[in-house]
Order: sequence, then structure tokens, then C-alpha cells
Amino acid sequence: MKNYQTGAVRQNTNLLTDRKFSKKLAMFGVMAAIASVSVFSSCKKEGNDASPSLKLNSERALSPTAGGTALTLSNVTTGTVKLSATGNIYSVVNYYVTQSVYDPANPHQANGLYYFDFSLNDNKKGATSTTAPSTSWDISFSGTGNADIKANTAEGVEVKFLNENFATATARTATSAWSAATTAAATFGHNRTITTSPLAAADYLAAASGHVVKGYWNYYFTNHQVIATTDVTILVKDGNGGIYALYIKSVYNNDTPTGTPYPSNFSYLTFDYKKL
Repeated sequence: MKNYQTGAVRQNTNLLTDRKFSKKLAMFGVMAAIASVSVFSSCKKEGNDASPSLKLNSERALSPTAGGTALTLSNVTTGTVKLSATGNIYSVVNYYVTQSVYDPANPHQANGLYYFDFSLNDNKKGATSTTAPSTSWDISFSGTGNADIKANTAEGVEVKFLNENFATATARTATSAWSAATTAAATFGHNRTITTSPLAAADYLAAASGHVVKGYWNYYFTNHQVIATTDVTILVKDGNGGIYALYIKSVYNNDTPTGTPYPSNFSYLTFDYKKL
């Protein structure tokens, strides 16, 4: 009996040890599975975090603060965007993109194509100097001094104009402005040519006696100068239905045409806009 009991004890002890060992193996398996899931989840989370970051980097909006420092436009040679102290008017200054397309001696040659997105307050880089970006944009600038505007109709963008100055137009609501505006030509820019010299105050107006307004800038033939008119405001409705009032001030560096016998310091666009 004693030996049997001893053997029995040993037998029972071995059984208990085996059970404990089995439990440890089972627990180890559970912990390993948890660790595996944790690592997988961590990797998955990191992967998910990466995508929005990359997307944000490619479509990040420029957000200048009211009355603050001007921000540099993306993919340009020069150009900044600034928000007025009142927080409602954006100003783009000396917007220029070197694209190795034009000869400054030719006043009618476009400097490639510029693309602008109002919702981002920024330039969009074209796939090439003459091919649109692969991402969304609102309007392009081309033609003489890059002063001609075309809407991105493929994305539902529309362009109209009001025979009103910028201050009057921006006092309107979006609905009022759009209803009162006239649909612009597919390429909206040149209005009329001024052949008399020197320039007079009336030459800076789009409207003239017996003339039907069809563009927003006049061409001063004497020195081949693009003159931004003061009595036309451009309206742009983007693909999401947002309406922007736009006033283009100049196509010359620092708003001052220089060069002999005609200006050659273009196409540096300077303009104001406001979302209505």
C-alpha cells in the first residue's frame, strides 16, 4: 500500500503537472494570438494614418490669416496670396509660372497655362506647360499676358460677368450676383482695342459708346499694353456651386508695365477675389 500510495501520489502529481503544463501552453497560445492581432492592428492603423496624410499633402489648402502674412502659392516661380484684415477679400500678387513657352518680345504669346483653384486659394500645377492638371481646378489663364480666362467645364465650372465694379459686385449675395450676370464667352478676356493716344480715363472702362461689353480688359495698341478695366467683375461658379467674384488688376510685375517699345514684364497676374 505504501509503495502503491507513493506510486499513486506520483501518478497524481504527474497528472497535475501535465494539466498545468497544458494550461500554460494554452495560455501562451492565447497571448501569442493577442500579440499577433495587436501587431497587425498597429500596422493597419499606421497604414490608415498614412493615406490621409498623403492626400492632405497633395490637396492642402492655403489658409492665410486675416491681415496676416502672405503665403507663397504652390508650384510657381513667384506669387503669393493674402487675406484682407476684414477677412473676406483674397489678394493674389505677382502670380507667375515659368514654363519656357513664350518669348517676352512677342506681346501676344501666352506663358504656357496657369491653373487656379479658388477653394484651395492656390495654383495647380499643369501636367505639362499646355496640359491641364490631373487634379481638380477652376479656371485657367492663357493668351496675351495670360489674361484670358477659361472655365474647367469638364468639372462643371461656369464663368459669368457683371458690368459693375468689384466693390459693388461683392456687396451682392451669391444668388443676386449670379442672376444679374451675363454668361461669358468660352475664352473671356479681350474687350476692345484702344487706338487713340495718350490713354484717357474712359479707356480704362469696358463699356464704351456704341460698344457691347464682351471682355474685361482693353488693349492699348500704341504700346501693346493690357489694361485691366474697372467696371467689370468676373464671377466664377465652381463645381461645388460656390460663387466667387474676381477682379484682375494687372498682368505686369508689381502692377507696372515696363519695357521698350512695349511692356515685356508679363505674365505676372495680380487679382482680388471673394467668395459670395
